[in-house]
Amino acid sequence: MTKLLENRVIWVVGASGALGAAVARRIASEAAIVVVSGRSVEKLKALTTEIVAAGGRALALTLDIKDRQSVDAAAKNILQQFGQIDGLVNSTSISDFGPLMSLDDEVWLDVLNSKLLGYVRTMRAVLPAMSERKRGAIVNLSGRGGKQPTATHLPGGCANAAVNLLDKGVADAYLPFGIRVNTVAPGPIASERLDQMMKSTGAMSERSAQTFNRPGTPEDVAEATLWLLSDQSRHVTGAIIPVDGGATYTV
Repeated sequence: MTKLLENRVIWVVGASGALGAAVARRIASEAAIVVVSGRSVEKLKALTTEIVAAGGRALALTLDIKDRQSVDAAAKNILQQFGQIDGLVNSTSISDFGPLMSLDDEVWLDVLNSKLLGYVRTMRAVLPAMSERKRGAIVNLSGRGGKQPTATHLPGGCANAAVNLLDKGVADAYLPFGIRVNTVAPGPIASERLDQMMKSTGAMSERSAQTFNRPGTPEDVAEATLWLLSDQSRHVTGAIIPVDGGATYTV
């Protein structure tokens, strides 16, 4: 265990998913105190048990990302227990795929409420405490679809594009407070979610498949997130870091 994040309290929202869990494990290995939140209580408990068994420190807190009171209560709980929140990672996945005409308003609203507004809620919950201490790092996971549209992933792609814009705006606003806000944009990542997308939308494009002859892994995303949380990226804010093996062909 090295100590890039020693004694820093990092809140990982969406840790019951493959990417969030990988991030939690990786930052715990760097001596962070990891607070994990997500939809599956069982997965969160298993994750914290795993982290503690490996010598790390972890706490599981349930919350409803669609409910501001639930999010605020979780942040208050963290502050009461640890006195600080040094980092926030948002890793909410979007699972609705299909052509435009098959997706009704409820699908669009659910995607935006879960991801875009969910990220807004968690950032609003931690920014006052970070501002008071004049330090903090926020990393939001968006996705390749935020820059490169896919006809069968429009709600998620639009949410990712909005997250990219949101993060740049918040990064600029909180620069005077010493708070860095950055985005990690994964491409195809080997996971249950990728398998689901393949079943829903068919084969990946030729361009997408040509990413070092393999899809990325959750650990690839975790390494980029760790770097953005650590002081190694102390002069980086408002950036969108693609972790896609070159799959994105837009600027």
